[in-house]
Amino acid sequence: MPEQSKTWLDDTTLRVMTYKSGSFTFALHINHERLQATIDRVNDAQVRFNKMPGLPQIIDQMQDKILASSIYSTNTIEGGEFSEEETEKILKIDPKLIQKTEEKRLTNLKQALEWVKQYSQKNLKTHQGQSISLSDILTLHELVSQEVDEKNNPPRQFRNNQPTQKTLVGNDTHGGSYRPPKCIEDIEYLMRAWIEWLNHPSILEQSVLVRASLAHYYFELIHPFWDGNGRTGRLIEMLILEQSGYRFSSSAVWKFYQQNIHEYFGLFNQCRKHTAKKDPDAQHEFVEFMVRGMLSTINDLHDQGNHLIHFLLYQTTLNGARNQGLLSERQYRLIELYITDLKEFLTPSELYRKVTIQALFKNKTERTYFRDIEKIVKMGFLLEHDGKLIPNWL
Repeated sequence: MPEQSKTWLDDTTLRVMTYKSGSFTFALHINHERLQATIDRVNDAQVRFNKMPGLPQIIDQMQDKILASSIYSTNTIEGGEFSEEETEKILKIDPKLIQKTEEKRLTNLKQALEWVKQYSQKNLKTHQGQSISLSDILTLHELVSQEVDEKNNPPRQFRNNQPTQKTLVGNDTHGGSYRPPKCIEDIEYLMRAWIEWLNHPSILEQSVLVRASLAHYYFELIHPFWDGNGRTGRLIEMLILEQSGYRFSSSAVWKFYQQNIHEYFGLFNQCRKHTAKKDPDAQHEFVEFMVRGMLSTINDLHDQGNHLIHFLLYQTTLNGARNQGLLSERQYRLIELYITDLKEFLTPSELYRKVTIQALFKNKTERTYFRDIEKIVKMGFLLEHDGKLIPNWL
């Protein structure tokens, strides 16, 4: 049996020889020149997003929305069947009251995200990574796996395949399957080497976007646990991003992964095959995918933030008009009922037929309703476009 060994080939490349799984190389196999322009755009967008007005209402609403969206996305990537709306409802339940395994996975993820958030850096430091420990990784796995009725997946414990046990990652749809290391001696040795590589000064000084994505990539290649590797790997990526100030985008990017799931899975295998062919840019496409995802995600976050700001200004103006007597209580309630239940734009006639509106105008004539609509439109709280009523903040 060959001896385990580690050799630094240069400041950013660590080659590892295992007992049974052959050699592994942790390296920056990317084309920095091709990535730099997009990385710069991501960091510029994140700086601008971090400067967005920090009104408590905006922060609270965005946190709740991103939490539900992130957990829905990472759970769906792993085959979860809850919708985003169902996910949001389950996350509001006291975890102590949850018994079903599928629901427990969601509340576990919420606890894991909250644990990562405690390490959040307020200022964006794009090339100042912080070290992570093996204990961090084991904690994340424990958080996503705790109290879940899964066989052969003890929290914090690495795999140790027996001779008859096989672990396959991937499938033919996404570029084929891969057999990760299977004996615990190799897995433990690779995990320690991976941590050493991630915490090396030359790697800590790299773009945090590159370091986070490659941490995720190499972790999935080792695939150290029986289950929960995907969820844990994305949380590791999130932790590295949070440590350097990538506020909200650190987990919101999971929505991009879920929406592009075939490319996401396919790139793991594609990059692995490029490595086998000794391609000097073997991991470039996976890193580029993540960086593109971050840019798209942060732009979406800007839109969400601006939308919330406009909505809060709208509500302030609306409340002011009621308090000054410019809108009657009934007219105010008419607007409130429409925007609260807004799932599609309606014509005045369609809105009038809604049960809640009928109740509001009980003992009032239809003519009174249309006079109220006319006044509301004239004051600019609702706009008419192609016959539909549209709130003016949209």
